[in-house]
Amino acid sequence: MDIIAYQDFHNIRLSDFYAGPDYREVENYDFMGEQWIGELSGFNTFLRLISEPEDTKSISLDFTKDEQGITGKVLEALHLPIKNACTESDLVELFGEPHKKLRLAKDTVTMDYIIGDRYTYYLSCTLHHINGLMYLDIMNEEKVIKKLKSKDKKKKEA
Repeated sequence: MDIIAYQDFHNIRLSDFYAGPDYREVENYDFMGEQWIGELSGFNTFLRLISEPEDTKSISLDFTKDEQGITGKVLEALHLPIKNACTESDLVELFGEPHKKLRLAKDTVTMDYIIGDRYTYYLSCTLHHINGLMYLDIMNEEKVIKKLKSKDKKKKEA
């Protein structure tokens, strides 16, 4: 499956989709072991590494509070065929078995994938058993993807 090209991903900004009263810009934002700058609205984040301040590398979407319809617009821009109310079986049908699956609460599951044929992305989806997709992270930051792959490789070797 191919989704958005890196250069197009790098140019996406939250302000392309939303300019409401809770929009803000941040600096020195700690996420996934890296330092970022970017834009926030609630738990929706569009982040750029401090070392690469022009390129969006990570997008997080909150589906639980989406009164403005941001998530659907962003998914469309990313060419991600995920529906707001998707389930575990929907994700498996789209992307196959997850790279990693984690249950932190009785009623939620997080499914992590490495997706894309031509352009590779890390995709993490947290789903509620009844309400479906709650939260989504997508990034193309190579250092983070390598860390995730090496952690998984070490687990398999153990």
